[in-house]
Amino acid sequence: MSTTNINSEVARRLDDVTRRLDRLEADLPTLPSKAIGLTRATVHRANSTARDVASDVGRQLDRFASTAGDAMSTTVGQARSAVDRTSSMATRTSKETVGQARAQGSRTAKAAERSATALLDDATRAVDPDTHGKPASLDDWTKADLYERAQEIDIEGRSSMTKQELVRALRRV
Repeated sequence: MSTTNINSEVARRLDDVTRRLDRLEADLPTLPSKAIGLTRATVHRANSTARDVASDVGRQLDRFASTAGDAMSTTVGQARSAVDRTSSMATRTSKETVGQARAQGSRTAKAAERSATALLDDATRAVDPDTHGKPASLDDWTKADLYERAQEIDIEGRSSMTKQELVRALRRV
């Protein structure tokens, strides 16, 4: 079944559930009706908040990707320039360029890690303020969730792995 078909089926079922809840709410006495209304409003608010957080995380990830791409372009440009300038002293300049590239790469990686960590901590706090920004441990994931993540990043041999093997493989990535 295609994604479009799945989405339309989900929308159809949600519409059906909404109609049934509307009828139930209208047929109930005032107090239970209001309780259902409050519950529906709460679920709507939670879904809206989750959608907003996901949107914010997406925008932050786009910015992060753009920054990382710019840093990579800068590093590549600097490396090409250094190679062009050092044709007569290839050995000395190659060592210098490698050192600079490692330092730049290390700084870029550290900055990217800090940015990604802060972004994920903010998103975690927004979704679950009680975690204080600490992401859930892979040990707490279900095997199905671990397998799905392993599938997303194309870990080989995932279908025959145990839960602990999946956790170890995901931690190595």
